[in-house]
Amino acid sequence: MIPAGGAGTRLWPLSRRSRPKFLLDLTGSGRSLLQQTLDRVLPLADRPPLIVTGTAHAAEVAEQAAGRARVLAEPSPRNSMPAIALAAAVAEREDPGAVIGSFAADHLVGDDEAFAAAVDRARAAAEKGYLVTLGITPTSPATGFGYIEQSAAGGPPGGAGEHGGERAPADLAGTGARPVAQFVEKPDRERAEAFLATGRFFWNAGMFVVKAAVLLDALAVQIPALAAGAREIAAQGASADALARIWPSLTAIAIDHALAEPLAAQGRVAVVPADFAWDDVGDFAALARQLRAARADGPAAAQAEDDVVALGGARVLAAGSHATVHGASDRLIALVGVQGISVVETEDVLLVIADERAQDLGALVRGLDEAGLGDLG
Repeated sequence: MIPAGGAGTRLWPLSRRSRPKFLLDLTGSGRSLLQQTLDRVLPLADRPPLIVTGTAHAAEVAEQAAGRARVLAEPSPRNSMPAIALAAAVAEREDPGAVIGSFAADHLVGDDEAFAAAVDRARAAAEKGYLVTLGITPTSPATGFGYIEQSAAGGPPGGAGEHGGERAPADLAGTGARPVAQFVEKPDRERAEAFLATGRFFWNAGMFVVKAAVLLDALAVQIPALAAGAREIAAQGASADALARIWPSLTAIAIDHALAEPLAAQGRVAVVPADFAWDDVGDFAALARQLRAARADGPAAAQAEDDVVALGGARVLAAGSHATVHGASDRLIALVGVQGISVVETEDVLLVIADERAQDLGALVRGLDEAGLGDLG
């Protein structure tokens, strides 16, 4: 299942409430992030994927899916747990033994084969009754991601035992999965560096694989009304009437808080280490990094006096500048002596942002309504 929600405010004005980032081709590949996600998961699924999205975007999601997936339209955003529970309940109605995977619609993955191999290992662990997450091997002490700590029974890489350190639980043997000790919110840099030094931490990409019934039964213990509501909607064919009547009563909560954290404390969560390149493309600094990584001339370009990446038909002249430009018109954009910025030109907004302050854009966007500019959000 593919949760397709969120406004991507830190990629405004490219991403808007009316056209969020998962519907956009941010990297110039010719495919939106949603379409790239579908391309990646379709070979792994034995039934058409379920996309859960808002009613406002359901028609365009269906158009981009082009008959390759089923679309469930949630009447209002209620965070990730209700969306995943709904898809799990629909899958459980069709096959009580179904294993589901949840993969966000707006992430980039650098190696589809490595992704498929990690999902296959996660499925093997999910068949044992675990909630399984894919942990991205960190390449830096990033502060923009949450972290997953494998338990001491999993051990650091290179230690003794099957996965290092002590041996993992016997029922995980042969799956490549390791028991999870805890999920940690986004840390500051000092804590992130300490995490990496232990060798026990992974980035949390929000990717989960689990038996549908296991997820719903565990949810019935943690938040009974949420599990019951999702199953009731599925029992009524996920009809518009059932969604309109039941959905607003469901608890708005993320899967990490609803299930992953409490189940990890019970030893019921496992992590599969994943070595593929991954990014949630959460802001313009991340997007600039991904665009440069994808260029044919590679890292050497960063050594040039002018390092400018232009998308969307932008015409750019630069002197002594390092920038990323997203242009919507044929207006010439001239840059002189600017370093580490993104320039975003749309029909109604011109944004210039320092990449090192990319995380601050969300606060500006949240102020649009107060400034009487809500129509630009």
